[in-house]
Amino acid sequence: MGLKRNCIIVLENKEEYIILNEAMYYGKKYFLAMGLNKDRVVDNKNVVILEEYISGFETYVIKVVDSETIQILTRMFKAQN
Repeated sequence: MGLKRNCIIVLENKEEYIILNEAMYYGKKYFLAMGLNKDRVVDNKNVVILEEYISGFETYVIKVVDSETIQILTRMFKAQN
C-alpha cells in the first residue's frame, strides 16, 4: 500500500513523524518528514528523510544517513515547493 503525505508514522524507537512530501529517486520512494513531540506538535528542528521499503502488505522506512543522498533529495524536495 505505501505511505502518503500528511500521515503520521511511529518508528520502532517510538519517534513520531508526519510525512510532508515524497519523491522518487532511482526507483525508490523517499519522504520528507518532520518530527512530532510528545503532544504531537510539529518540531521544526527535527526534520528527516526516510526511505520506503515495502514487503508484502507491510511498509517500512529507514532514516537516510548518507550525506550525498540527503543533499540530492533536499534539492529535490525544495524544487517541489
